[in-house]
Amino acid sequence: MRIMMTAAFVALAAVAASNACAQTCLRPKWTECIAFPNGGRHTGVSPYGERVQIAVPPGAEICVINEWEVRAETYAQFGRNGQPWPNRDWEVDVETFCFYKD
Repeated sequence: MRIMMTAAFVALAAVAASNACAQTCLRPKWTECIAFPNGGRHTGVSPYGERVQIAVPPGAEICVINEWEVRAETYAQFGRNGQPWPNRDWEVDVETFCFYKD
């Protein structure tokens, strides 16, 4: 009986640890911002169908500054401190992008 209790406890601990490590996809809407006190990462799909990813520096606040539709697909651009982030040519499909906090 003690072995079964120990095995059950280990299984519960493993489930709790895996849930604690799972990151939540954050997807702000147009004009919304997200603060990244410890940094993070940004992922998405470019207009060319390529998967893209970039690190978000610690202390950044990233905002969705623009959205537009091209061929029935909507794309978003982002800004930091009033400037395009990470550059003015960076845009991703709004259905696929995610921000993850560290």
